[in-house]
Amino acid sequence: MAAGRSLSHFRFHVFTRMLKRTTEHYMGINIKRLSLLTGLIILTCLSLAPISQAHAENRLIILVRHAEKADTPANDPQLSPKGEMRATSLITALSRTPLSQLIATQYLRTQQTLTPIAEARHLPVTIVEAAKPIEEHIQQIVEQVHAVQGNTLIVGHSNTVPLIIKALGGPEIQAIGEEDYSQLFLLSLNDGQPASLIATRYGQE
Repeated sequence: MAAGRSLSHFRFHVFTRMLKRTTEHYMGINIKRLSLLTGLIILTCLSLAPISQAHAENRLIILVRHAEKADTPANDPQLSPKGEMRATSLITALSRTPLSQLIATQYLRTQQTLTPIAEARHLPVTIVEAAKPIEEHIQQIVEQVHAVQGNTLIVGHSNTVPLIIKALGGPEIQAIGEEDYSQLFLLSLNDGQPASLIATRYGQE
């Protein structure tokens, strides 16, 4: 009888030790897994924070002169067939560039330059009237750019595009020639850093 009790006690002791080790083993695995998961969550949060901040601070302002215009009427001509082709080519030129707003003046040639890409992107065209004094027009453009987050495409005139670039913090550029319609300017605005400008061309020369 005593031997039976001793055997039962021994078996119970062995079972208790095995249960303890098994519990510690699986708890250790779970704790390790929990620690790993927590670490991954922290690293993900840390890595996403700078990316979100970068998107909030950096944006691109694209500026072009209106496309080729017709000869008549002299006061507010529409685009010529060649100008219409150039306007359409903006879709391809900016196919990989997200846009938040489009800005034109009250003149048809600027609005029609934006028509193809406005329809393709389903974006409205904001009209900022080009009235004298020209300094007020430039200031209104700057205010409109800063009123909307994201990238902006501006279609201006040969005499306003250089002024807008400078007013937004970009460098002074040469005057745009009367027969020059293909220049495309990419002005990068980074909070706390000087603006940077890239000049390129689009459409057919």
